[in-house]
Amino acid sequence: MGFNRRVLVVELWPGACPVPVVRSLCVDMTAKRILDLSYGSDRGVRVERLVSVREFMSRPPVALDSKTSVADACKLMGQRHIGSVLVSHNGVTHGIFTERDLMSKVLLERRDLTSMSVGSYASSPLVTASPSTDVKEAARIMTELKVRRLVVVEEGQPIGVFTSADLARAVGKFPLDL
Repeated sequence: MGFNRRVLVVELWPGACPVPVVRSLCVDMTAKRILDLSYGSDRGVRVERLVSVREFMSRPPVALDSKTSVADACKLMGQRHIGSVLVSHNGVTHGIFTERDLMSKVLLERRDLTSMSVGSYASSPLVTASPSTDVKEAARIMTELKVRRLVVVEEGQPIGVFTSADLARAVGKFPLDL
């Protein structure tokens, strides 16, 4: 009896058609990943599904032009109850302005927030992930690079932001299999 078992994997995609996708895979039962820990037959075979950042990311991302004032960015962040906005110039996203940027860069200067542009204080380069990135891999990247947000990019365009709050929701729904 080896560590690998053939199991039936049933994947239910939120918002997709009600018919589940069924496939048979050989799964390494010792793999350390975030998994949907539902159980199959009475033999206790575990049905496993990788959990991707697409399922938990905040979307669509909120973006502002780099010339927008810090005051306007903060007002928008407060109105939408978000901790960051993407910053773009000529339609190209190049940074992210966060609450941390406000606290550690902007407020230290003690200047009028309406005279400061958000592009001057945005964090860059962006730390990105694809929508299919496993949540555990996203957590590793965030920890290693000491960031609280990953910009989720598909075909070169930002489609969402995966935050530490999204990670907490994912772990709450699918406990870590460490």
